[in-house]
Amino acid sequence: MVTRSILGAAVIAAFSGACSTVEVDRVCVDNCPTDRGVQVETTFGPVEGYENDGVLSYRGIPYAAPPLDELRWKPPVDPEPWSEMLPATERPNICPQVAFGGLPLPGFMPSEDCLYLNVDTPSDGLGIPVMVWIHGGGFTLGEGLQADGGTAGDLITREVGAVVVSMNYRLGQLGFLAHAGLTSESPEGASGNYGLMDQTAALQWVQDNIERFGGDPDNVTVFGESAGALSVCSHLASPKSAGLFDRAILQSGSCERPWPTLSAAETQGDAFAAALGCDTEQDVLACMRAKPADDVIAALPPAPNFGLNPSEGPTGAWGPVLDGSFFTEQPSESFSLGNFNQVPTILGFTREEARLFTWLGELADPPLEVTADNYESLIAYLLGGNTELAARAVEQYPLSDYSEPVVAFAAVATDTIFRCPGKREAAKLSAFVPTYLYQFEYQDGHSQLEVALPLIGGSLPSYDLGAFHAADIPYVFGYDPLLEIDLENFSTTLNAWEEGTADWALWTEVLSDFWRFALTNNPNPIGGLQWPTYDEVTDQHMVYDTTVQVSSNAAEKCDFWVGEDYLVSELRD
Repeated sequence: MVTRSILGAAVIAAFSGACSTVEVDRVCVDNCPTDRGVQVETTFGPVEGYENDGVLSYRGIPYAAPPLDELRWKPPVDPEPWSEMLPATERPNICPQVAFGGLPLPGFMPSEDCLYLNVDTPSDGLGIPVMVWIHGGGFTLGEGLQADGGTAGDLITREVGAVVVSMNYRLGQLGFLAHAGLTSESPEGASGNYGLMDQTAALQWVQDNIERFGGDPDNVTVFGESAGALSVCSHLASPKSAGLFDRAILQSGSCERPWPTLSAAETQGDAFAAALGCDTEQDVLACMRAKPADDVIAALPPAPNFGLNPSEGPTGAWGPVLDGSFFTEQPSESFSLGNFNQVPTILGFTREEARLFTWLGELADPPLEVTADNYESLIAYLLGGNTELAARAVEQYPLSDYSEPVVAFAAVATDTIFRCPGKREAAKLSAFVPTYLYQFEYQDGHSQLEVALPLIGGSLPSYDLGAFHAADIPYVFGYDPLLEIDLENFSTTLNAWEEGTADWALWTEVLSDFWRFALTNNPNPIGGLQWPTYDEVTDQHMVYDTTVQVSSNAAEKCDFWVGEDYLVSELRD
C-alpha cells in the first residue's frame, strides 16, 4: 500500500505576500497589484476592515436586510445602502438559537439582525480563488466564525493565499418554518427554507462583490461540515443556486435522507403556531411575527442532542423542506438522475462520527443510557420505528464486538447517519462529476468541547471518543482547539497548531489537498501519492491520519444497509 508520512511533508509553501501557494503556480504570478488597503466599496456601501500580517479581515458585512417584523419568514432582501464608512472589525451578531447544551458561550449575542458575512483575503493580489464556508450545528446552532473563532479564515488565507468567506444564516424555527399561511403569501407557493435562501443570498453577494476583495467570482469553492455539508449538497441540488459556485466539499453530511414534504412541514407549522399561542388568532402570521425571538426559539424546540436522545416532550424537526421551489425533487433523486449543479466534489466523514453525540447524550438531562436491554429499541428509534430492521441490525452490530453498549450504538449511528449515506451519495455523484471520498481517522485530535466541558462540570466518557464528528474542522482551519479558557468571563483564546507537530503536519496535509482542489479541480500534488476519483467498485478513498494513505472499504458494514429503508424523513405525512 502506498503511503506518505505527514510528519516529514512540507506541503505548504511559506506565505510571502500574495504570490505563493501549495505546489501550484500563483494566480497572479507576474502582476500582483499593490496593497488594496482595508477600505472596500461594496455594492451596498463602503466597509473598513483591519490588516494583520499580510491578511485583510472584514467582520460583519451586511449581505441582506435584518429579517425583522414583516421580513420574518420571508426570503432575504437587499440591505439598505449606506454611504458612511462601515466598520467591519467586530464579530457580528449570531442568529437566535439556544446556547449549545446550555453552555455559557463567549460573546453569545443572539439577534435577528444577524445576516452578516466575514471575509479574509491577502493584502494584495487579484483573481484569487475563493472558499466559502457554511457552518454546521444541525440547522439550529452555530455561526460563521464559531463561538471561539476557530473557523475564522485568516490562517487559511495566511498559509495558502485563499480568499475565505463565511456567513451567518437563519436557524431553527426562524430559518426553517413552513406554514400554510406562509406558503399562501409566497409568490412561489413555498415556505420553509429561509436559512438556505440566506446562504444563496450570501453566495450571490460573493458573485457581486468578491472581486473587490481580490477574489475570483468564477472560481468559488463552497465547503461545510455537518449541517454545513447538508447545506452544500442542498446547493448542489437546488436550481436556485445554479452558477454560484464551481466546486463543493462536504464534511460529514449528505442529502440522502429525504427532506420532509411541504405538507408534512406545514403540519408541524400548525403545531408550532399552537405552541406559540397564535393558532386561535384571526391573523396567525401577524401574531407569530409579533412574538419575541426568544419565544419563537422556545416553541417546539429541536429534539435533544440533534434527535439522538429519545425526547420526553413535544419537539420540532427544523431543517430543509421539499418545498417545490428551492427543491423541485428530493436531492437524492437529483443526484441519481444527474439533475444537479454538476461541479467537482469532495465528500468525507470521520471514523467515529457518532461518539460525540452519544457522549453529549450522556451529559443531557435526562441522559442517554444504552444498555443491553434497550440497545435494540434505541436502534429502532434511530431508524424511525423500524423494529424489524433494528432486530437484524443487532445481529450485524452484536454487543460482543464492542467494549460497551453505548459504543455499539455509536457505531450504528455513525453508519446510518453519516458513513453509509455518504458513500451512497459519492457513488451517485461520481457518475457525473469528479468525486473524491475521504475518511478522517486521526485519534489524537481534540475539540473545544473536550477541553471546556470538564472545566464547567462535565466529564469525558468512559470510552475513547476517537475521530469523532467535527474532529476534522481544526485540520482545515488550523486553530488548535486546546484553548485557554477564562472561566470568570468565559472568554477563550485559540492558537495555531505548533509548527513541526503531528497536528500541524496533518493540518497542512488536509489544507493543501483542499486548496489544490479549489485551484485546479484536483486535490493531487504533482508526483507522490495520488487520491483517485471515487469508483463504487474499487471503493478507494483517502485516509487522513498520522500516515496519509489510500485505502478501500471505509465502512465494511455498509453492505448491510444497501436496499434497506433506513433513511426516513424526520417529518412524515
